[in-house]
Amino acid sequence: MNWRRLHKALAGIPARYHLFAWIVLALVVIVTVGPIGLRPITPFGPDVERLTAFVVVGGLFSLTYPTRRVANTVLIVLACGLLEYAQHFIPGRHPDFGNFLVKSAGAVAGMLAGTLIR
Repeated sequence: MNWRRLHKALAGIPARYHLFAWIVLALVVIVTVGPIGLRPITPFGPDVERLTAFVVVGGLFSLTYPTRRVANTVLIVLACGLLEYAQHFIPGRHPDFGNFLVKSAGAVAGMLAGTLIR
């Protein structure tokens, strides 16, 4: 794989892709606080699914808002906490501090990956 070509392609993501980052975040929110039947099930288990979802969200926000990485990291981690808290009010869902930690770790890892790529 040509890393230089991949870096150049990813670093050139124009600002118009901000909407894409927000749509992905909205989908993660729907899956997180929606009915349990909306949650995708993979053979990797829920923790890997949570981690991966927030790595993608963090990475997209890091790439599309490169000058606001710290603020975005803080906001996404706060969103992880709010999403877990919101599960108190959804029948069949159960919030867990461990889930918050996995989601937050994914968000931070995604932000770091986006920073390294850019």
